[in-house]
Amino acid sequence: MSTMSQRSHLTNSEAWRVVGRLEGGQTQAEVAQAIGVSQSVISRIWNRFLETGSAGRRPGQGRRPATTPNEDRYLVITARRHRNMNATVLQQHIRLAIGTTVSTQTVRNRLHGVGLYARRPLVRVRLTSRHRRDRREDRGSRNNPAFVPESVRFGGGGVLVYGGISIDGRTDLYIIRYGSLTARRYMDEILRPIVVPYAAAIGDDFILMDDNCRPHRANLVEGFLFEEGIVRMEWPACSTDMNPIKHVWDALGRRVAGRQPPPKTLQELERALLEEWNRIPQLVINSLINSMPQRCSTLLAVRGNHTPY
Repeated sequence: MSTMSQRSHLTNSEAWRVVGRLEGGQTQAEVAQAIGVSQSVISRIWNRFLETGSAGRRPGQGRRPATTPNEDRYLVITARRHRNMNATVLQQHIRLAIGTTVSTQTVRNRLHGVGLYARRPLVRVRLTSRHRRDRREDRGSRNNPAFVPESVRFGGGGVLVYGGISIDGRTDLYIIRYGSLTARRYMDEILRPIVVPYAAAIGDDFILMDDNCRPHRANLVEGFLFEEGIVRMEWPACSTDMNPIKHVWDALGRRVAGRQPPPKTLQELERALLEEWNRIPQLVINSLINSMPQRCSTLLAVRGNHTPY
């Protein structure tokens, strides 16, 4: 929610700065946009200055504030200490703690006045000490092809797909139909017809990077990769933020969601996925893979904790 829809007046010092901007040649619309209030507020301040010679509000003018300065400070301190509290919880807290009853809108106004705004919490996978240690060991940091099966959800149905990326290349997108992905299907439908030819085309530099889901780590798959001479990259658990293909899936989902008209059936969704997969610029994929050194440096800097990727 923007400050423009919240602030109906400015402090005296802010009002005088508005007058200075207007006298300096800025328009009311420009000043309103720069400060973050509606143009009617700026117009009211300017008219007051022209009529009275003063931009500030007269003592006693306007409605009495719902909270005192001390109550405002208490509210701000509480919000900063407990960032997971929303306006409703803070309203109840201040009523129980100091006996002051205010509206949730008043709570928002006071917090917005000091630059505190609501934010959606960032939900991440819980990391244990072992996860952090494994991530710090940095065993999977080489810039090599990434292969990860993922489910792309859309509306009431879903489609399970598989795709692989590498510098200057990608595999075809494969639609996994009729049930879930097992180790046998992973070997017969993906590794043998897709990964093995792709690895042969790349040559000795090929290293497979997949995640730790059960079909990928089954003994059947391990044996098949060994027989084919395909080297697999070690990959610590709970490390989706280190996998560049996650951003490719995100880009693919956004492209499909932005189609007009959007897919309405699973068949239309499959067709859209196949078309948009091939339209993702290779430069985007290359940039994501080339970001691996920076991802690893960031991971080590936070000692294996969550990263912003």
